[in-house]
Amino acid sequence: MLKIILISLSIFSIGCETKKERKEERALTIYQENTASWVRNFNPLSTSGTARWPTSCGIYEPLFIYNSMQGEYIPWLCTDYKWEDNNKTLIMYVRENVLWSDKTPFSSEDIAFTFNLKKKHKGLDTRDSWSYLKSVKALNKTTVEFKFSRIYVPGFDAIVGQPIVAKHIWEKIKDPIRFSNPNPVGTGPFTEILRFDNQVWELGKNPNYWQPNKPEVKKLKFPAFPSNEQVTLALISGDLDWAGAFIPAIDRVYAKKNPEFHKYWFSETGHTTFFYTNTMNKVLKDSKIRKAISYAIDRSLVVKVGMYNYTEPAHVTGISGKMAKWHPKDIETKENWVKYNPILSNQIFDDAGYYKNKNGFREDKNGDPLSFDIIVVSGWSDWIRSAQVISQNLKKVGIKAKVKTYDFGAWMSRMQKGEFDMAIGWAEKGTNPFPLYRGMMSSRYIKPIGKDADANWHRFSTAEVDSLLLQFEKTSDKYVIKDILHKLQNIFIDYAPAIPLFAEVSWGECNTTYFTNFPSKKNPYAPLSPNSQLENLMVLVNVKVR
Repeated sequence: MLKIILISLSIFSIGCETKKERKEERALTIYQENTASWVRNFNPLSTSGTARWPTSCGIYEPLFIYNSMQGEYIPWLCTDYKWEDNNKTLIMYVRENVLWSDKTPFSSEDIAFTFNLKKKHKGLDTRDSWSYLKSVKALNKTTVEFKFSRIYVPGFDAIVGQPIVAKHIWEKIKDPIRFSNPNPVGTGPFTEILRFDNQVWELGKNPNYWQPNKPEVKKLKFPAFPSNEQVTLALISGDLDWAGAFIPAIDRVYAKKNPEFHKYWFSETGHTTFFYTNTMNKVLKDSKIRKAISYAIDRSLVVKVGMYNYTEPAHVTGISGKMAKWHPKDIETKENWVKYNPILSNQIFDDAGYYKNKNGFREDKNGDPLSFDIIVVSGWSDWIRSAQVISQNLKKVGIKAKVKTYDFGAWMSRMQKGEFDMAIGWAEKGTNPFPLYRGMMSSRYIKPIGKDADANWHRFSTAEVDSLLLQFEKTSDKYVIKDILHKLQNIFIDYAPAIPLFAEVSWGECNTTYFTNFPSKKNPYAPLSPNSQLENLMVLVNVKVR
């Protein structure tokens, strides 16, 4: 009998160890990219949307991370900085005892190399950093100096957010623009490609990560999810741990099914989701027509049908919530072309000479119909439903607008190349509205149709905006800054370069059955959404195994 008991206890013990081992080795399964199959690309210097997540915020790392929840910069690969020479020189102090994942020491040389690589290969400088940088050099192993060719204080955000690559690896790469970097060497918490198939891939923990005892998670897993519906089912079943997806009726279909473990947090960003119209189009280049389109959109219906009332209709300036503090006092007296007014919309189209034919659709003077495609990401049900509402709204004022869906990579390519008529998309974000209006209206970001533009996808600019942006770049006076931002808002309202749709929220869901310490409203150390670049890196290093 004793022998049987001992054998039973032994089997039980083995079972417990196996269970513990499984628990510790379990992958944190994540959804962030919408795709039907994976392409092996881990180049953190390539244009956004081409490299796999989390290349630039998990494999590679930035110098600092701006924490939007706390309103402060978090030191990362650098620990401190200072401005010198009337804001024309920026000194960064580099974190010591950091290793690349191949055990090579990290230093200021890597930082200087990364920026100079972007100077040498213009295709990598998607944010035009070298339009304001004069030189970047390592003063010693722990200090790097950025000299500016002109005062450009906002350049700080782009500099500190730059993912840094290893000099000893990348100096051997002949064509870093086309390099897919299939086996990356990074400083981040996850660097080891354990598996890569077209339907699923796995990323293992960096064995030489610089943060003690982090990450606690051993590996990340990325199944291909072509739709939000499949994401929802995977979250419910426990096959997915962390996601940034739109889920309709989330309380009913997800949270209430298992309140202890099924969590979500849709934090407000203060920013906006936009309806883009390509200003290179012969019809859409007219600001009056863009406003007519905007007047035709019933945003309350878009929010109800497309967004399940998770948010609210957009403000005409494109900023709201915590960003509303930047509104000028007289903002309510400005033309509010985000207000639903189909009568005025019809009138503007008529005045422009686009009359309805016998079928109720508008034509130009040559008899060609006003017909456009609205492109959205396939599987993003919130955007698809929103686009369908807009399509029906435009039909009522005589505009044909067909909704077309594309895989995320194809959609991003079309947006960046300006190969679209209309589209739903996000906009530039920052600590104040400057990045938004720069991305919306700066000539610096404009590229010819067919060439990648990292911002200003719709190709709009004015000399007045360029002048104001230049003034903003040179000042640190809070009153001058406020005055310039007020003027930029007024210009945005005058020209309607893009059409605000609804206030942006940050989608974030987690199933805490196997992992804990995700951000929440009660524990807002970062946004919950994996879509929040670079802040999602803070989540990756702080999630714990249950």
